[in-house]
Amino acid sequence: MSSDPLEPENRRGAERHRTLIAGRVYYRSGQSSLDCQVRNISLTGACLKGRGVTDLPDHFRLEIPARDRIYECEARWRSQDMIGVQFKVSEKGTERAQATMAEQIAMLEYENRQLRQRIKELSERLAEFGASTASF
Repeated sequence: MSSDPLEPENRRGAERHRTLIAGRVYYRSGQSSLDCQVRNISLTGACLKGRGVTDLPDHFRLEIPARDRIYECEARWRSQDMIGVQFKVSEKGTERAQATMAEQIAMLEYENRQLRQRIKELSERLAEFGASTASF
């Protein structure tokens, strides 16, 4: 058993990446919803945190607006104010998710390069005015 509270048991087949993004859970055929935080995510599942998540049914939908994705989920574990879910996808869906994840990683790497370039430009402009960037 892992000592990390975000990973009660490490029996998953895909590496999870820590996140702090907003999610919304839909259940009872979409008649009820609940906001949550997606604390980590992989191609096959996620850890959700928030008030009431441990009271969710075993099967529900998770929407992650920042990634423009909706997942069919099955609860795998529950602890305090967190729930671990497995995404229910077909083999074809898994292949698509892997391609989508690769595209997302490429986009994030591009954005990271752009942000680093912008920081460099702004630091140079600050230096022109005699300001130090050491405190950043």
